[in-house]
Amino acid sequence: MRDKLHTLKQELVDSVIALAEERIAKDKQAEAKNFVKQFYANVAPQDILSEEPEDLFGSALSIWSFGKTRPPGAAKIRAYNPRFESTGWQSPHTVIEIVNDDMPFLVDSVTTALTTLDLTVHLVI
Repeated sequence: MRDKLHTLKQELVDSVIALAEERIAKDKQAEAKNFVKQFYANVAPQDILSEEPEDLFGSALSIWSFGKTRPPGAAKIRAYNPRFESTGWQSPHTVIEIVNDDMPFLVDSVTTALTTLDLTVHLVI
């Protein structure tokens, strides 16, 4: 079962990469495809298998674009509700994007803070 799930995940990520090949300028494709591979590399298959490639592409492209303009040593943070009409992808959940230098326990601290506020964390990448 584990191998089947990972195969399905790889096929899904390959679909996302195919979208990058179609929609990203040629000179940025290698960087975008590498980012997509790394972005989803450690995500459990069951966490994304129900998602559409279009939304996974939009999610990855969103944070890739957002993080590109971050100066070293500075954090960039935003929260939004992605809707296809305005962002090109959608999610039924609020998205929080944090791009920063490596910081131990940041994910745990943010997750704990959200849980303390009685908010549910649906996916962490």
